[in-house]
Amino acid sequence: MSANQSAIMASQDTFLSENEILKRVPVCRKTWFNWVKAGKIPVVKISRRKLYHWGNVQAALLRQQRNGGNGG
Repeated sequence: MSANQSAIMASQDTFLSENEILKRVPVCRKTWFNWVKAGKIPVVKISRRKLYHWGNVQAALLRQQRNGGNGG
């Protein structure tokens, strides 16, 4: 496995904050909040903090794309 492939795999196993996610996904905060509330995006809640597993977020976004944005 190349160093680049290792870096990609490591980044997919990363948990990110909402601010970090919003830097990677080009949607407004309100849209993101609505997707999370609707259950379209998986979230891990620890106390008041929300964390997002980058690999799971990517998979959820791809599912939305395949389903025409319906998310389900």
